[in-house]
Amino acid sequence: MKKIKIKKPFWIAILVISAIVLAVGIFFLIQYFCQKDIGGDDLPTSATADQTVAPTVAPTEAPTEKPTHTTWDYDMADRDIEDPDFDELMRINPDIYAWIYIPNTAVDYPVAQSSGDEDDNFYLEHNVYKQYQFSGTIYSEKQNSRDFHDRVTVLYGHNMLNGTMFASLHNFEDPDFFEQNNTVFITTKDKVLTYLVYSAYTYDDRHILNSFYMEDNDVFREYLHSTMDPHTYSGNVRDRVELGMDDHILTLSTCTSGPSETRFLVQGVLVDERDR
Repeated sequence: MKKIKIKKPFWIAILVISAIVLAVGIFFLIQYFCQKDIGGDDLPTSATADQTVAPTVAPTEAPTEKPTHTTWDYDMADRDIEDPDFDELMRINPDIYAWIYIPNTAVDYPVAQSSGDEDDNFYLEHNVYKQYQFSGTIYSEKQNSRDFHDRVTVLYGHNMLNGTMFASLHNFEDPDFFEQNNTVFITTKDKVLTYLVYSAYTYDDRHILNSFYMEDNDVFREYLHSTMDPHTYSGNVRDRVELGMDDHILTLSTCTSGPSETRFLVQGVLVDERDR
């Protein structure tokens, strides 16, 4: 039987291609793990709050009434918040319209929303300078207003392996952390909004604002119920929280380390809004 000889140039070509593929893979891995944490020294500083956590107590108002911040035995004056400089932020990028800060997590970032002809998910892979960056920016879609007065506002962020962006939302999977940490701050140019975190759980990857027409009272009521009773194997719900039709919900969404069709959601209800 005659042996088939493989010419040396063939093997050389295979080795060259393999080397190129390996080099490209290493390059992207280095880029992934070493990319800059937007929200650091090159942007105006954000909240530097007292790390103590306010206790959660039972609401005293009727379920249909919006609770006040005193309902939760919490006062913004108890925390030392350094205001972001929105004039400077908007000079960097006019799409930046808010800042999100969650005590005892790494979440301390500007929030953007694409404008003009840019795709709704532009900031999924672009930083606040509108440069390509895998970690992206915390962002909302154009379906949401920028004043957080929609019934449900959804903010998206990557679950980064290096712990940045929305990765530390997963801290709320731990029952002890969930019990001891209950506050999200949103700062805009004119307002400081405080949310009580009342549930955190694994969900599917449906597009929430497209799946629930929140202007319909029955649909909104169904959504509120689903956030309080998520029927999931992985989740925490705060006892004695009552939600009503006048409430404003903040939904924070990130990926999980599990199946690609799952998301981890942290739900908060607006309990205080005041002028800056």
